[in-house]
Amino acid sequence: MNKLAFALSSIFLLAGHTVAAELAPTHDGAASNRIVLLVDEIKAIRNFPVVLAERLGYLNDGNVTVTVMNTRDDMPHAEMLMDGRVDAVMAYYHHNVVNQAHRMSTEAIVTLGVTPGAKVLVAGQAKDKYKTLADLKGSRFIAGGAGSSKSTVANALMLEGGNQISDYTRLGTDGKERNVDAMRNGAADFVVAPTPDGDFYESKGVATVFADLTTVEGTRKQFGTLFPSSTVYMSSARVKAHPEIARHLANAFVRTLQYINSHTPEQIEAIIPQEITGKDRAAYLKVLKEEIPMFATDGRMPADGAAKEWRVLSEFNPAYKSVKVDQTYTNTFVDEALRKLR
Repeated sequence: MNKLAFALSSIFLLAGHTVAAELAPTHDGAASNRIVLLVDEIKAIRNFPVVLAERLGYLNDGNVTVTVMNTRDDMPHAEMLMDGRVDAVMAYYHHNVVNQAHRMSTEAIVTLGVTPGAKVLVAGQAKDKYKTLADLKGSRFIAGGAGSSKSTVANALMLEGGNQISDYTRLGTDGKERNVDAMRNGAADFVVAPTPDGDFYESKGVATVFADLTTVEGTRKQFGTLFPSSTVYMSSARVKAHPEIARHLANAFVRTLQYINSHTPEQIEAIIPQEITGKDRAAYLKVLKEEIPMFATDGRMPADGAAKEWRVLSEFNPAYKSVKVDQTYTNTFVDEALRKLR
Protein backbone atom coordinates (compact mmCIF):
# COMPACT_ATOMS: atom_id res chain seq x y z
CA MET A 1 0.00 0.00 0.00
CA ASN A 2 1.44 3.44 -0.88
CA LYS A 3 1.53 6.35 1.57
CA LEU A 4 -1.57 7.96 0.14
CA ALA A 5 -3.57 4.76 0.45
CA PHE A 6 -2.38 4.27 4.00
CA ALA A 7 -3.30 7.86 4.86
CA LEU A 8 -6.80 7.27 3.57
CA SER A 9 -6.98 4.09 5.61
CA SER A 10 -5.86 6.05 8.67
CA ILE A 11 -8.75 8.45 8.14
CA PHE A 12 -11.07 5.45 8.15
CA LEU A 13 -9.54 4.28 11.41
CA LEU A 14 -9.97 7.61 13.13
CA ALA A 15 -13.47 8.26 11.84
CA GLY A 16 -14.90 4.82 12.36
CA HIS A 17 -18.48 5.91 12.94
CA THR A 18 -18.59 7.75 9.63
CA VAL A 19 -17.07 4.86 7.72
CA ALA A 20 -19.41 2.40 9.36
CA ALA A 21 -22.41 4.46 8.34
CA GLU A 22 -21.24 4.87 4.76
CA LEU A 23 -19.91 1.36 4.17
CA ALA A 24 -22.21 -0.63 6.42
CA PRO A 25 -22.66 -4.07 4.86
CA THR A 26 -26.12 -5.16 3.87
CA HIS A 27 -27.63 -8.57 4.49
CA ASP A 28 -28.95 -9.08 0.98
CA GLY A 29 -25.64 -10.07 -0.55
CA ALA A 30 -25.10 -6.80 -2.39
CA ALA A 31 -22.04 -5.79 -0.38
CA SER A 32 -20.13 -9.06 -0.14
CA ASN A 33 -17.32 -7.57 -2.25
CA ARG A 34 -16.62 -5.00 0.46
CA ILE A 35 -15.83 -5.97 4.01
CA VAL A 36 -15.66 -3.83 7.14
CA LEU A 37 -13.23 -5.17 9.74
CA LEU A 38 -13.29 -3.62 13.22
CA VAL A 39 -9.98 -3.87 15.11
CA ASP A 40 -9.65 -3.62 18.88
CA GLU A 41 -7.04 -0.82 18.84
CA ILE A 42 -4.99 -1.00 15.68
CA LYS A 43 -1.85 0.59 17.12
CA ALA A 44 -1.55 -2.02 19.89
CA ILE A 45 1.35 -4.37 19.21
CA ARG A 46 -0.97 -7.39 19.46
CA ASN A 47 -2.69 -6.22 16.28
CA PHE A 48 0.34 -5.78 14.06
CA PRO A 49 -0.86 -8.71 11.85
CA VAL A 50 -3.72 -6.62 10.47
CA VAL A 51 -1.32 -3.82 9.54
CA LEU A 52 0.98 -6.38 7.94
CA ALA A 53 -1.89 -7.98 6.01
CA GLU A 54 -2.93 -4.61 4.68
CA ARG A 55 0.59 -3.59 3.68
CA LEU A 56 1.26 -6.92 1.96
CA GLY A 57 -1.90 -6.57 -0.10
CA TYR A 58 -3.57 -9.65 1.35
CA LEU A 59 -6.74 -7.87 2.49
CA ASN A 60 -7.52 -6.08 -0.78
CA ASP A 61 -7.08 -8.36 -3.76
CA GLY A 62 -8.69 -6.31 -6.51
CA ASN A 63 -12.02 -8.08 -6.17
CA VAL A 64 -12.73 -7.47 -2.50
CA THR A 65 -12.13 -4.24 -0.58
CA VAL A 66 -11.54 -4.50 3.17
CA THR A 67 -11.97 -1.32 5.19
CA VAL A 68 -10.19 -1.50 8.55
CA MET A 69 -11.87 0.47 11.34
CA ASN A 70 -10.49 1.21 14.76
CA THR A 71 -12.52 0.25 17.82
CA ARG A 72 -15.20 2.55 19.23
CA ASP A 73 -15.56 3.05 22.96
CA ASP A 74 -19.23 3.99 22.73
CA MET A 75 -20.43 0.87 20.91
CA PRO A 76 -19.90 -2.79 21.90
CA HIS A 77 -18.28 -4.92 19.23
CA ALA A 78 -21.04 -7.52 19.35
CA GLU A 79 -23.78 -4.97 18.67
CA MET A 80 -21.95 -3.71 15.61
CA LEU A 81 -21.67 -7.27 14.35
CA MET A 82 -25.28 -8.11 15.03
CA ASP A 83 -26.78 -5.07 13.31
CA GLY A 84 -24.45 -5.34 10.31
CA ARG A 85 -22.38 -2.19 10.73
CA VAL A 86 -19.26 -4.34 10.58
CA ASP A 87 -18.65 -7.75 9.06
CA ALA A 88 -15.93 -8.97 11.39
CA VAL A 89 -13.98 -8.04 14.50
CA MET A 90 -10.35 -8.61 15.43
CA ALA A 91 -10.27 -9.09 19.20
CA TYR A 92 -9.58 -11.76 21.81
CA TYR A 93 -11.27 -15.15 21.64
CA HIS A 94 -13.05 -14.92 25.00
CA HIS A 95 -15.49 -12.39 23.51
CA ASN A 96 -17.11 -15.27 21.61
CA VAL A 97 -17.83 -17.17 24.83
CA VAL A 98 -19.27 -14.02 26.41
CA ASN A 99 -21.35 -13.25 23.32
CA GLN A 100 -22.75 -16.78 23.12
CA ALA A 101 -23.74 -16.60 26.80
CA HIS A 102 -25.66 -13.41 26.01
CA ARG A 103 -27.50 -15.05 23.10
CA MET A 104 -25.40 -13.27 20.47
CA SER A 105 -23.92 -16.03 18.36
CA THR A 106 -20.43 -15.18 17.13
CA GLU A 107 -17.60 -17.46 16.10
CA ALA A 108 -13.88 -17.12 15.47
CA ILE A 109 -13.10 -17.84 11.82
CA VAL A 110 -9.33 -17.59 12.18
CA THR A 111 -7.14 -17.80 15.28
CA LEU A 112 -4.09 -15.56 15.18
CA GLY A 113 -2.76 -15.66 18.73
CA VAL A 114 -2.32 -18.90 20.66
CA THR A 115 -0.71 -17.50 23.80
CA PRO A 116 -1.85 -14.72 26.17
CA GLY A 117 1.09 -12.62 25.01
CA ALA A 118 1.81 -11.64 28.60
CA LYS A 119 4.24 -12.16 31.44
CA VAL A 120 3.15 -12.63 35.03
CA LEU A 121 5.65 -10.97 37.34
CA VAL A 122 6.07 -11.49 41.06
CA ALA A 123 7.08 -8.60 43.31
CA GLY A 124 10.54 -8.75 44.82
CA GLN A 125 9.09 -8.67 48.32
CA ALA A 126 6.87 -11.69 47.54
CA LYS A 127 9.05 -13.97 45.42
CA ASP A 128 10.22 -16.12 48.33
CA LYS A 129 6.61 -16.78 49.36
CA TYR A 130 5.27 -17.74 45.92
CA LYS A 131 7.35 -20.40 44.17
CA THR A 132 4.74 -22.53 42.35
CA LEU A 133 1.16 -22.22 41.14
CA ALA A 134 0.02 -24.19 44.17
CA ASP A 135 1.37 -21.41 46.40
CA LEU A 136 -0.89 -18.71 44.96
CA LYS A 137 -3.65 -18.93 47.56
CA GLY A 138 -3.94 -15.60 49.34
CA SER A 139 -2.02 -13.68 46.66
CA ARG A 140 -2.91 -10.25 45.28
CA PHE A 141 -2.84 -9.72 41.50
CA ILE A 142 -2.86 -6.46 39.60
CA ALA A 143 -5.01 -7.66 36.72
CA GLY A 144 -7.46 -4.93 35.72
CA GLY A 145 -11.18 -5.41 35.20
CA ALA A 146 -13.12 -8.53 36.15
CA GLY A 147 -13.72 -9.61 32.56
CA SER A 148 -10.38 -8.56 31.12
CA SER A 149 -7.94 -10.91 29.42
CA LYS A 150 -5.44 -10.14 32.19
CA SER A 151 -7.89 -11.29 34.85
CA THR A 152 -8.59 -14.41 32.82
CA VAL A 153 -4.85 -15.19 32.91
CA ALA A 154 -4.76 -14.71 36.68
CA ASN A 155 -7.84 -16.92 37.07
CA ALA A 156 -6.28 -19.61 34.88
CA LEU A 157 -3.10 -19.67 36.96
CA MET A 158 -5.09 -20.01 40.18
CA LEU A 159 -7.13 -22.93 38.83
CA GLU A 160 -4.09 -24.63 37.33
CA GLY A 161 -2.48 -24.59 40.77
CA GLY A 162 -5.45 -26.37 42.33
CA ASN A 163 -6.85 -23.21 43.91
CA GLN A 164 -10.16 -21.45 43.49
CA ILE A 165 -10.66 -18.08 41.84
CA SER A 166 -11.92 -16.80 45.17
CA ASP A 167 -8.56 -17.69 46.75
CA TYR A 168 -6.86 -14.54 45.47
CA THR A 169 -7.54 -10.80 45.47
CA ARG A 170 -7.80 -9.08 42.12
CA LEU A 171 -6.57 -5.50 42.11
CA GLY A 172 -7.39 -2.90 39.48
CA THR A 173 -4.63 -1.21 37.53
CA ASP A 174 -4.07 2.48 38.06
CA GLY A 175 -1.19 3.13 35.70
CA LYS A 176 2.22 1.52 35.51
CA GLU A 177 3.95 3.93 37.88
CA ARG A 178 1.37 3.33 40.61
CA ASN A 179 1.58 -0.39 39.95
CA VAL A 180 5.33 -0.10 40.56
CA ASP A 181 4.62 1.59 43.89
CA ALA A 182 2.18 -1.16 44.86
CA MET A 183 4.71 -3.85 44.02
CA ARG A 184 7.45 -2.04 45.90
CA ASN A 185 5.51 -1.24 49.07
CA GLY A 186 3.90 -4.66 49.44
CA ALA A 187 0.36 -3.74 48.40
CA ALA A 188 0.48 -6.22 45.48
CA ASP A 189 2.23 -9.53 44.91
CA PHE A 190 1.81 -10.03 41.15
CA VAL A 191 1.10 -8.09 38.01
CA VAL A 192 -0.17 -9.51 34.70
CA ALA A 193 1.75 -7.55 32.08
CA PRO A 194 1.03 -7.84 28.35
CA THR A 195 3.94 -7.16 26.01
CA PRO A 196 5.83 -4.86 26.43
CA ASP A 197 4.87 -3.92 30.01
CA GLY A 198 6.72 -6.85 31.58
CA ASP A 199 10.09 -5.34 30.68
CA PHE A 200 9.02 -2.06 32.28
CA TYR A 201 8.43 -3.64 35.69
CA GLU A 202 11.67 -5.59 35.50
CA SER A 203 13.59 -2.46 34.54
CA LYS A 204 12.25 -0.74 37.66
CA GLY A 205 13.68 -3.53 39.79
CA VAL A 206 10.39 -4.30 41.54
CA ALA A 207 9.50 -7.65 39.97
CA THR A 208 10.79 -10.72 38.15
CA VAL A 209 9.11 -13.16 35.79
CA PHE A 210 6.99 -15.80 37.50
CA ALA A 211 5.26 -17.17 34.38
CA ASP A 212 6.20 -16.35 30.80
CA LEU A 213 3.05 -16.66 28.71
CA THR A 214 4.41 -14.99 25.59
CA THR A 215 5.60 -18.18 23.91
CA VAL A 216 3.99 -21.47 22.94
CA GLU A 217 6.46 -23.34 25.17
CA GLY A 218 5.83 -21.14 28.19
CA THR A 219 2.06 -21.29 27.76
CA ARG A 220 2.04 -25.08 27.49
CA LYS A 221 4.29 -25.31 30.54
CA GLN A 222 1.84 -23.36 32.71
CA PHE A 223 -1.53 -24.44 31.29
CA GLY A 224 -0.83 -27.75 29.59
CA THR A 225 -2.43 -26.37 26.41
CA LEU A 226 -2.30 -23.34 24.20
CA PHE A 227 -4.49 -20.42 25.26
CA PRO A 228 -6.15 -18.65 22.29
CA SER A 229 -6.04 -14.88 22.28
CA SER A 230 -6.26 -12.75 19.13
CA THR A 231 -8.92 -13.91 16.65
CA VAL A 232 -11.01 -12.63 13.79
CA TYR A 233 -14.66 -13.39 14.44
CA MET A 234 -18.03 -12.85 12.82
CA SER A 235 -21.68 -13.34 13.69
CA SER A 236 -22.66 -16.93 12.99
CA ALA A 237 -25.58 -15.72 10.87
CA ARG A 238 -23.22 -13.66 8.71
CA VAL A 239 -20.88 -16.61 8.28
CA LYS A 240 -23.77 -18.76 7.13
CA ALA A 241 -25.24 -16.13 4.80
CA HIS A 242 -21.92 -14.98 3.35
CA PRO A 243 -19.24 -17.64 3.67
CA GLU A 244 -17.25 -15.81 1.00
CA ILE A 245 -16.49 -13.06 3.56
CA ALA A 246 -15.17 -15.57 6.08
CA ARG A 247 -13.25 -17.30 3.29
CA HIS A 248 -11.60 -14.08 2.15
CA LEU A 249 -10.55 -13.02 5.66
CA ALA A 250 -9.30 -16.49 6.58
CA ASN A 251 -7.24 -16.66 3.40
CA ALA A 252 -5.73 -13.21 4.05
CA PHE A 253 -4.77 -13.92 7.63
CA VAL A 254 -3.49 -17.44 7.01
CA ARG A 255 -1.17 -15.91 4.42
CA THR A 256 -0.17 -13.29 6.99
CA LEU A 257 0.63 -15.93 9.61
CA GLN A 258 2.73 -17.79 7.07
CA TYR A 259 4.62 -14.59 6.35
CA ILE A 260 5.17 -13.90 10.08
CA ASN A 261 6.49 -17.40 10.67
CA SER A 262 8.81 -17.43 7.66
CA HIS A 263 10.41 -13.98 7.92
CA THR A 264 12.66 -12.27 10.42
CA PRO A 265 11.41 -9.60 12.81
CA GLU A 266 13.56 -7.11 10.92
CA GLN A 267 11.86 -7.98 7.62
CA ILE A 268 8.44 -7.64 9.24
CA GLU A 269 9.27 -4.36 10.95
CA ALA A 270 10.45 -2.90 7.66
CA ILE A 271 6.90 -3.25 6.29
CA ILE A 272 5.12 -1.59 9.21
CA PRO A 273 4.66 2.16 8.56
CA GLN A 274 5.87 4.88 10.91
CA GLU A 275 2.24 5.78 11.67
CA ILE A 276 2.19 2.54 13.66
CA THR A 277 5.80 2.13 14.81
CA GLY A 278 6.39 5.71 15.85
CA LYS A 279 9.70 7.45 15.22
CA ASP A 280 11.75 5.06 17.37
CA ARG A 281 11.70 2.05 15.07
CA ALA A 282 14.42 0.29 17.09
CA ALA A 283 12.18 0.36 20.16
CA TYR A 284 9.27 -0.97 18.10
CA LEU A 285 11.44 -3.79 16.75
CA LYS A 286 12.37 -4.81 20.30
CA VAL A 287 8.70 -5.07 21.25
CA LEU A 288 7.83 -6.81 17.98
CA LYS A 289 10.38 -9.53 18.72
CA GLU A 290 8.62 -10.20 22.03
CA GLU A 291 5.18 -10.30 20.43
CA ILE A 292 5.86 -12.48 17.38
CA PRO A 293 5.92 -15.80 19.35
CA MET A 294 2.25 -15.24 20.16
CA PHE A 295 1.48 -15.97 16.49
CA ALA A 296 3.35 -19.26 16.10
CA THR A 297 0.39 -21.04 14.53
CA ASP A 298 -1.29 -21.74 11.19
CA GLY A 299 -4.62 -20.07 11.97
CA ARG A 300 -6.52 -23.09 13.32
CA MET A 301 -8.20 -22.89 16.71
CA PRO A 302 -6.66 -25.45 19.09
CA ALA A 303 -9.68 -27.33 20.42
CA ASP A 304 -8.10 -28.15 23.77
CA GLY A 305 -7.01 -24.55 24.21
CA ALA A 306 -10.51 -23.24 23.52
CA ALA A 307 -11.98 -25.76 25.97
CA LYS A 308 -9.42 -24.79 28.62
CA GLU A 309 -10.22 -21.11 28.27
CA TRP A 310 -13.96 -21.78 28.38
CA ARG A 311 -13.55 -23.73 31.63
CA VAL A 312 -11.62 -20.85 33.18
CA LEU A 313 -14.27 -18.37 32.08
CA SER A 314 -17.04 -20.63 33.37
CA GLU A 315 -15.45 -20.86 36.80
CA PHE A 316 -15.44 -17.08 36.93
CA ASN A 317 -19.03 -16.74 35.67
CA PRO A 318 -21.35 -19.79 35.85
CA ALA A 319 -23.51 -18.24 33.11
CA TYR A 320 -20.83 -19.32 30.64
CA LYS A 321 -21.22 -23.00 31.50
CA SER A 322 -24.13 -23.31 29.05
CA VAL A 323 -21.96 -22.20 26.12
CA LYS A 324 -21.11 -24.94 23.63
CA VAL A 325 -17.41 -24.44 22.94
CA ASP A 326 -17.50 -25.94 19.45
CA GLN A 327 -19.94 -23.20 18.43
CA THR A 328 -17.54 -20.40 19.40
CA TYR A 329 -15.16 -21.06 16.51
CA THR A 330 -14.79 -22.84 13.19
CA ASN A 331 -11.67 -24.11 11.44
CA THR A 332 -13.51 -24.69 8.17
CA PHE A 333 -12.25 -21.60 6.36
CA VAL A 334 -8.70 -21.86 7.67
CA ASP A 335 -8.56 -25.50 6.54
CA GLU A 336 -9.69 -24.40 3.08
CA ALA A 337 -7.04 -21.69 2.99
CA LEU A 338 -4.32 -24.08 4.10
CA ARG A 339 -5.22 -26.58 1.38
CA LYS A 340 -5.16 -23.78 -1.18
CA LEU A 341 -1.88 -22.25 -0.04
CA ARG A 342 0.17 -25.41 0.45
